[in-house]
Amino acid sequence: MGLQLTNIQKRFTKRDVLTGVDLFVKQGEIHALVGTSGSGKSTLLRIIAGLESPDTGTVTWDERSLLGVPAHERKITMLSQTPLLFPHLTVGENVVLATPDRSREQAEKWLTRVRLAGRYDDEVHTLSGGEGQRASFARALAADPRLILLDEPFTNLDPDLKYELQQLTRDIVSELDLTTLLVTHDREEAMLVADRVTLLENGTIHTTGTPRELSETEPTFGDFIRLEGELYPLTRIGVFSEGAGERVELVRHLVKFGVRLGEYRRPNGEYVILPSDVSQQIGQSYPLRKK
Repeated sequence: MGLQLTNIQKRFTKRDVLTGVDLFVKQGEIHALVGTSGSGKSTLLRIIAGLESPDTGTVTWDERSLLGVPAHERKITMLSQTPLLFPHLTVGENVVLATPDRSREQAEKWLTRVRLAGRYDDEVHTLSGGEGQRASFARALAADPRLILLDEPFTNLDPDLKYELQQLTRDIVSELDLTTLLVTHDREEAMLVADRVTLLENGTIHTTGTPRELSETEPTFGDFIRLEGELYPLTRIGVFSEGAGERVELVRHLVKFGVRLGEYRRPNGEYVILPSDVSQQIGQSYPLRKK
């Protein structure tokens, strides 16, 4: 089950933007579509959302065609580069518009989930760029979508805020088991956020794989953020040496050009990329010593 695109073609004037795109996004996964400007990724997103029609091809959800279904009936929401909030409404009123029963209680619940608790009555102009994106994210979630489309929503943020919002987004959509398609030109972002990644070049799918698979087969795929700290070494029986300080939870294994890394979550919710051991188990916690 999930989103299936088959032989999607789209031509504008005399230019072929999409040339026979086949793409499958599994239900519940975070899938990244990576391509440079002009590769056709945003056009593909608009076709999925129902804002454009393909010249040929099919778009299905759980084997049911979405072609001809109005955009507002597809149960698909989109988050773009710029927060699209109504300035004459409060933060919470923007979110209420998306709730099925126009519920303030539900709107406040979603604002809390995106770390904007207590901001319901605030004016939109008081939000920072990152807060505006989180409010837009809350509104997208409040609509109870089956698929959420992320059109480079982290592009205009500074690096630290960008990374924080990336992890928040991934945590929430994973917890909700929400199918997510992220469009980005940033290959590092795709590797850090997505379960699977598709490379789109000149309107054609080049390859699809997990971040680990692509790091091994695509030598120019990208790099990761800086490494911080180090883990205490494992003993022969598989436990860490005594005297460790902060403990971090392994979220997933990563590979950078053949080097094994792990993404770990700190107790305060922050993330850190560290060298890892293949024997370390996802979901387990390990002691961290700062360099």
